[in-house]
Order: sequence, then structure tokens, then C-alpha cells
Amino acid sequence: MLPVHERLAELFIISGKRALTPAEEAEQQQCLQVNARYCWEMARLKNEALLAGLTGDAGWDQEIAAQMFELRTTGRVSKRRK
Repeated sequence: MLPVHERLAELFIISGKRALTPAEEAEQQQCLQVNARYCWEMARLKNEALLAGLTGDAGWDQEIAAQMFELRTTGRVSKRRK
């Protein structure tokens, strides 16, 4: 779990107890944008992993696994090697 996910959960809990301040609402929107990018990127990598498995490309599969690990731990994937 990334820090942004923890903060998003925290803001959700706070919003159940009181109205968020304008600054908190802006932060929540930023967290939601980061989360959407994270989910989109993870879905892309999962689809590529499926393709790598179906084609039997072990090297590509390993590269994708490394990218998924990087995404889970840092929230980003480095530029892909060509």
C-alpha cells in the first residue's frame, strides 16, 4: 500500500465524522487522481503479463513482474527499456 492510499483512507474516515476543509477536499481529489493512475497502470501491466504468459515469453514476463513490484512499492514505473 502506498502512502497516498493511507491518506485517502484517512480522509474518508474524517469525512464520516465531519465535513472536510477545502484543503482536505483538494487533497482528497489529488489522492483520487493518483489512485486512478495507479489502477490504470496496474491494469495495463496485468494485461501485458497475461499476454506474456500466453505467448510463453518468460523474459517479458519477468520484466513485467519487476515493473509491477516497482509500481507497488514506489507508485511509479520507470521508463520501459526498448
